[in-house]
Amino acid sequence: MTVPLISVIIPNYNYGDYIADAIESVLSQTYPEVEIIVVDDGSTDDSESKVIKYGSRVRLVQQQNKGVSAARNRGIAESNGRFIAFLDADDKWHPEKLSRQFEQMNNPKVGMVYCGLQYMDAKGRFLSVNLSGSEGYVLKELALLEGPGVPASGSSALVRRECFERVGLFDESLSTSADWDMWRRIACHYEIRIVREPLVFYRVHASGMHHNVDLLERDMLQAVSKMFSDPDAQEVHHLRRRCYGNLYLMLSGSCLHARQWKKSIKYAAMSMLAWPPAVSYIVKFPMRHVKRFRESSRQNSDKRKS
Repeated sequence: MTVPLISVIIPNYNYGDYIADAIESVLSQTYPEVEIIVVDDGSTDDSESKVIKYGSRVRLVQQQNKGVSAARNRGIAESNGRFIAFLDADDKWHPEKLSRQFEQMNNPKVGMVYCGLQYMDAKGRFLSVNLSGSEGYVLKELALLEGPGVPASGSSALVRRECFERVGLFDESLSTSADWDMWRRIACHYEIRIVREPLVFYRVHASGMHHNVDLLERDMLQAVSKMFSDPDAQEVHHLRRRCYGNLYLMLSGSCLHARQWKKSIKYAAMSMLAWPPAVSYIVKFPMRHVKRFRESSRQNSDKRKS
Protein backbone atom coordinates (compact mmCIF):
# COMPACT_ATOMS: atom_id res chain seq x y z
CA MET A 1 0.00 0.00 0.00
CA THR A 2 1.36 3.40 -0.97
CA VAL A 3 1.62 6.08 1.67
CA PRO A 4 1.16 9.80 0.98
CA LEU A 5 4.11 12.08 0.51
CA ILE A 6 5.17 14.29 3.42
CA SER A 7 6.97 17.49 2.47
CA VAL A 8 9.52 18.61 5.05
CA ILE A 9 10.27 22.34 4.89
CA ILE A 10 13.43 23.60 6.58
CA PRO A 11 13.68 27.40 6.72
CA ASN A 12 17.26 28.49 7.24
CA TYR A 13 19.02 31.75 8.00
CA ASN A 14 22.71 31.52 8.89
CA TYR A 15 22.42 28.17 10.69
CA GLY A 16 25.23 26.52 8.77
CA ASP A 17 26.56 25.11 12.07
CA TYR A 18 23.38 23.12 12.63
CA ILE A 19 21.65 22.48 9.31
CA ALA A 20 23.45 19.24 8.51
CA ASP A 21 22.12 17.75 11.77
CA ALA A 22 18.61 18.84 10.81
CA ILE A 23 18.84 17.32 7.32
CA GLU A 24 20.38 14.08 8.57
CA SER A 25 17.53 13.67 11.05
CA VAL A 26 15.00 13.88 8.21
CA LEU A 27 16.94 11.47 6.02
CA SER A 28 16.89 9.03 8.97
CA GLN A 29 13.08 9.03 9.26
CA THR A 30 11.37 5.64 9.20
CA TYR A 31 8.44 7.15 7.29
CA PRO A 32 9.12 6.06 3.68
CA GLU A 33 7.85 8.92 1.48
CA VAL A 34 9.52 12.24 2.28
CA GLU A 35 10.73 15.19 0.24
CA ILE A 36 13.08 17.75 1.83
CA ILE A 37 12.99 21.41 0.85
CA VAL A 38 15.47 23.80 2.42
CA VAL A 39 14.43 27.42 1.96
CA ASP A 40 17.52 29.54 2.51
CA ASP A 41 16.37 32.99 3.61
CA GLY A 42 19.33 35.06 2.45
CA SER A 43 22.05 33.38 4.52
CA THR A 44 25.55 34.89 4.46
CA ASP A 45 27.37 31.97 6.10
CA ASP A 46 28.35 28.57 4.67
CA SER A 47 24.80 27.19 4.70
CA GLU A 48 24.66 26.72 0.92
CA SER A 49 27.76 24.51 0.80
CA LYS A 50 26.39 22.43 3.69
CA VAL A 51 23.11 21.81 1.83
CA ILE A 52 24.29 21.18 -1.73
CA LYS A 53 26.48 18.27 -0.65
CA TYR A 54 23.26 16.24 -0.28
CA GLY A 55 22.62 16.51 -4.02
CA SER A 56 19.20 15.44 -5.27
CA ARG A 57 18.12 14.19 -1.83
CA VAL A 58 17.51 17.80 -0.75
CA ARG A 59 16.01 20.61 -2.83
CA LEU A 60 17.54 24.01 -2.07
CA VAL A 61 15.39 27.10 -2.68
CA GLN A 62 17.04 30.47 -2.15
CA GLN A 63 15.45 33.86 -1.58
CA GLN A 64 16.30 37.28 -0.19
CA ASN A 65 15.93 37.60 3.58
CA LYS A 66 12.22 37.95 4.37
CA GLY A 67 11.85 36.14 7.68
CA VAL A 68 10.88 32.65 8.80
CA SER A 69 7.18 32.95 7.92
CA ALA A 70 7.99 33.96 4.34
CA ALA A 71 10.46 31.08 4.09
CA ARG A 72 7.86 28.57 5.27
CA ASN A 73 5.31 29.97 2.83
CA ARG A 74 7.81 29.64 -0.02
CA GLY A 75 8.40 26.05 1.00
CA ILE A 76 4.67 25.30 1.02
CA ALA A 77 4.38 26.75 -2.48
CA GLU A 78 7.30 24.61 -3.68
CA SER A 79 6.10 21.39 -2.02
CA ASN A 80 4.12 18.46 -3.39
CA GLY A 81 3.06 16.52 -0.28
CA ARG A 82 -0.44 15.92 1.04
CA PHE A 83 1.07 16.58 4.47
CA ILE A 84 3.61 19.21 5.42
CA ALA A 85 6.06 19.24 8.30
CA PHE A 86 8.36 22.04 9.37
CA LEU A 87 11.80 21.75 10.91
CA ASP A 88 13.78 24.77 12.08
CA ALA A 89 17.36 24.51 10.85
CA ASP A 90 18.80 24.50 14.39
CA ASP A 91 16.59 21.61 15.59
CA LYS A 92 16.46 17.91 14.70
CA TRP A 93 14.07 14.94 14.89
CA HIS A 94 13.85 11.50 16.40
CA PRO A 95 13.79 8.86 13.59
CA GLU A 96 10.19 7.84 14.44
CA LYS A 97 8.83 11.41 14.48
CA LEU A 98 6.87 11.44 11.21
CA SER A 99 5.73 7.81 11.47
CA ARG A 100 4.31 8.28 14.95
CA GLN A 101 2.52 11.47 13.97
CA PHE A 102 1.11 10.11 10.74
CA GLU A 103 -0.70 7.40 12.73
CA GLN A 104 -2.97 10.17 14.06
CA MET A 105 -3.85 11.48 10.60
CA ASN A 106 -6.28 8.68 9.68
CA ASN A 107 -9.08 10.90 11.01
CA PRO A 108 -9.89 13.62 8.42
CA LYS A 109 -11.10 15.90 11.23
CA VAL A 110 -7.50 16.15 12.47
CA GLY A 111 -5.69 19.04 10.82
CA MET A 112 -2.45 19.05 12.80
CA VAL A 113 -0.45 16.69 14.99
CA TYR A 114 2.36 17.91 17.22
CA CYS A 115 4.61 16.12 19.69
CA GLY A 116 6.70 16.46 22.81
CA LEU A 117 10.02 18.29 22.94
CA GLN A 118 13.46 17.34 24.24
CA TYR A 119 15.29 20.60 24.93
CA MET A 120 19.03 20.72 24.30
CA ASP A 121 21.69 23.39 24.51
CA ALA A 122 23.81 24.83 21.68
CA LYS A 123 26.20 21.86 21.92
CA GLY A 124 23.42 19.27 21.79
CA ARG A 125 23.46 18.37 25.49
CA PHE A 126 20.04 17.33 26.74
CA LEU A 127 18.16 19.60 29.12
CA SER A 128 14.50 19.18 30.09
CA VAL A 129 11.55 17.44 28.40
CA ASN A 130 8.11 18.92 27.66
CA LEU A 131 5.29 16.46 26.96
CA SER A 132 2.44 18.79 27.91
CA GLY A 133 -0.28 20.08 25.63
CA SER A 134 -4.01 19.98 24.90
CA GLU A 135 -5.69 18.09 22.08
CA GLY A 136 -9.07 17.92 20.40
CA TYR A 137 -10.90 21.12 19.54
CA VAL A 138 -8.52 23.46 21.34
CA LEU A 139 -9.47 26.92 20.09
CA LYS A 140 -10.54 28.05 23.57
CA GLU A 141 -7.29 26.88 25.18
CA LEU A 142 -5.25 28.64 22.52
CA ALA A 143 -7.25 31.85 22.81
CA LEU A 144 -6.92 32.00 26.59
CA LEU A 145 -3.14 31.52 26.56
CA GLU A 146 -3.52 29.23 29.56
CA GLY A 147 -1.59 26.04 30.17
CA PRO A 148 -1.08 23.54 28.88
CA GLY A 149 -2.43 24.99 25.62
CA VAL A 150 -0.64 23.90 22.45
CA PRO A 151 3.08 24.56 23.08
CA ALA A 152 3.98 23.37 19.60
CA SER A 153 7.17 24.72 18.09
CA GLY A 154 7.29 24.91 14.31
CA SER A 155 9.59 21.89 14.37
CA SER A 156 6.96 19.66 15.97
CA ALA A 157 3.99 20.26 13.66
CA LEU A 158 2.70 17.90 10.95
CA VAL A 159 -0.10 19.64 9.06
CA ARG A 160 -2.61 18.48 6.48
CA ARG A 161 -2.09 20.52 3.28
CA GLU A 162 -5.78 21.33 3.00
CA CYS A 163 -5.47 23.35 6.23
CA PHE A 164 -3.40 25.97 4.42
CA GLU A 165 -5.84 25.99 1.52
CA ARG A 166 -8.63 26.72 4.02
CA VAL A 167 -7.04 29.13 6.52
CA GLY A 168 -4.24 30.68 4.47
CA LEU A 169 -0.49 30.75 4.87
CA PHE A 170 1.72 31.99 7.73
CA ASP A 171 1.34 35.68 8.51
CA GLU A 172 4.56 37.22 7.23
CA SER A 173 4.16 40.26 9.47
CA LEU A 174 4.65 37.99 12.51
CA SER A 175 7.74 36.10 13.68
CA THR A 176 7.72 34.76 17.26
CA SER A 177 3.90 34.46 17.33
CA ALA A 178 3.47 33.18 13.77
CA ASP A 179 3.17 29.58 15.03
CA TRP A 180 0.52 30.47 17.62
CA ASP A 181 -1.42 32.44 15.03
CA MET A 182 -1.38 29.53 12.56
CA TRP A 183 -2.33 26.86 15.13
CA ARG A 184 -5.16 29.11 16.29
CA ARG A 185 -6.50 29.46 12.74
CA ILE A 186 -6.28 25.70 12.18
CA ALA A 187 -8.07 25.10 15.50
CA CYS A 188 -11.06 27.10 14.23
CA HIS A 189 -11.84 24.24 11.82
CA TYR A 190 -9.94 21.09 12.82
CA GLU A 191 -8.95 18.93 15.73
CA ILE A 192 -5.34 19.12 16.89
CA ARG A 193 -3.67 16.02 18.33
CA ILE A 194 -0.45 15.36 20.24
CA VAL A 195 1.98 12.44 20.39
CA ARG A 196 3.26 12.58 23.97
CA GLU A 197 6.79 11.53 23.17
CA PRO A 198 9.91 13.74 22.90
CA LEU A 199 10.30 13.38 19.13
CA VAL A 200 11.78 16.84 18.51
CA PHE A 201 15.18 17.92 19.79
CA TYR A 202 14.69 21.64 20.31
CA ARG A 203 17.89 23.67 20.54
CA VAL A 204 18.03 26.51 23.09
CA HIS A 205 20.74 29.06 22.32
CA ALA A 206 21.40 32.78 22.55
CA SER A 207 20.45 33.61 18.94
CA GLY A 208 16.98 32.04 19.18
CA MET A 209 14.02 34.37 18.58
CA HIS A 210 12.41 33.40 21.89
CA HIS A 211 15.00 35.51 23.74
CA ASN A 212 13.74 38.74 22.12
CA VAL A 213 11.15 40.04 24.60
CA ASP A 214 10.41 43.21 22.63
CA LEU A 215 9.65 41.17 19.52
CA LEU A 216 7.45 38.81 21.55
CA GLU A 217 5.55 41.82 22.90
CA ARG A 218 4.91 43.31 19.45
CA ASP A 219 4.02 39.99 17.87
CA MET A 220 1.61 38.71 20.50
CA LEU A 221 -0.26 42.00 20.79
CA GLN A 222 -0.71 41.97 17.02
CA ALA A 223 -1.68 38.28 16.83
CA VAL A 224 -4.28 38.50 19.61
CA SER A 225 -5.79 41.65 18.11
CA LYS A 226 -6.01 39.79 14.80
CA MET A 227 -7.84 36.91 16.46
CA PHE A 228 -10.59 39.18 17.75
CA SER A 229 -11.17 40.59 14.27
CA ASP A 230 -11.42 37.10 12.74
CA PRO A 231 -15.02 35.89 12.19
CA ASP A 232 -13.77 32.27 12.22
CA ALA A 233 -12.85 32.78 15.89
CA GLN A 234 -16.32 34.00 16.85
CA GLU A 235 -16.58 31.14 19.33
CA VAL A 236 -14.06 32.81 21.66
CA HIS A 237 -14.88 36.48 21.18
CA HIS A 238 -16.75 36.55 24.50
CA LEU A 239 -13.46 35.63 26.23
CA ARG A 240 -11.77 38.87 25.16
CA ARG A 241 -11.16 40.34 28.65
CA ARG A 242 -9.85 37.09 30.09
CA CYS A 243 -7.61 36.53 27.08
CA TYR A 244 -6.09 40.01 27.30
CA GLY A 245 -5.68 39.59 31.04
CA ASN A 246 -3.63 36.43 30.41
CA LEU A 247 -1.71 38.05 27.56
CA TYR A 248 -0.68 41.02 29.72
CA LEU A 249 0.21 38.58 32.51
CA MET A 250 2.47 36.63 30.15
CA LEU A 251 4.14 39.83 28.93
CA SER A 252 4.61 41.02 32.51
CA GLY A 253 6.39 37.78 33.39
CA SER A 254 8.55 37.91 30.26
CA CYS A 255 9.57 41.51 30.98
CA LEU A 256 10.33 40.61 34.60
CA HIS A 257 12.57 37.77 33.46
CA ALA A 258 14.32 40.21 31.07
CA ARG A 259 14.66 42.75 33.92
CA GLN A 260 12.49 45.29 32.15
CA TRP A 261 10.97 46.35 35.46
CA LYS A 262 8.78 49.26 34.31
CA LYS A 263 7.21 47.26 31.52
CA SER A 264 6.63 44.34 33.85
CA ILE A 265 4.76 46.55 36.32
CA LYS A 266 2.78 48.19 33.49
CA TYR A 267 1.58 44.88 32.09
CA ALA A 268 0.82 43.52 35.56
CA ALA A 269 -1.48 46.49 36.16
CA MET A 270 -3.08 46.09 32.73
CA SER A 271 -3.66 42.40 33.45
CA MET A 272 -5.48 43.13 36.71
CA LEU A 273 -7.66 45.75 35.02
CA ALA A 274 -8.56 43.43 32.15
CA TRP A 275 -9.07 40.33 34.30
CA PRO A 276 -9.06 40.93 38.10
CA PRO A 277 -8.56 37.23 39.04
CA ALA A 278 -5.02 37.60 37.67
CA VAL A 279 -4.02 39.43 40.86
CA SER A 280 -3.54 36.15 42.78
CA TYR A 281 -0.96 35.03 40.23
CA ILE A 282 0.79 38.40 40.00
CA VAL A 283 1.51 38.64 43.73
CA LYS A 284 3.56 35.43 43.44
CA PHE A 285 5.77 36.82 40.63
CA PRO A 286 8.69 37.93 42.86
CA MET A 287 9.06 34.56 44.58
CA ARG A 288 8.92 32.67 41.29
CA HIS A 289 11.54 35.03 39.85
CA VAL A 290 13.85 34.45 42.83
CA LYS A 291 13.36 30.68 42.56
CA ARG A 292 14.24 30.68 38.83
CA PHE A 293 17.30 32.84 39.52
CA ARG A 294 18.53 30.42 42.20
CA GLU A 295 17.95 27.40 39.96
CA SER A 296 19.78 29.08 37.08
CA SER A 297 22.71 30.02 39.35
CA ARG A 298 22.93 26.46 40.68
CA GLN A 299 22.89 24.98 37.15
CA ASN A 300 25.64 27.39 36.03
CA SER A 301 27.71 26.48 39.08
CA ASP A 302 27.28 22.75 38.36
CA LYS A 303 28.38 23.29 34.73
CA ARG A 304 31.54 25.11 35.85
CA LYS A 305 32.39 22.29 38.24
CA SER A 306 31.93 19.69 35.50
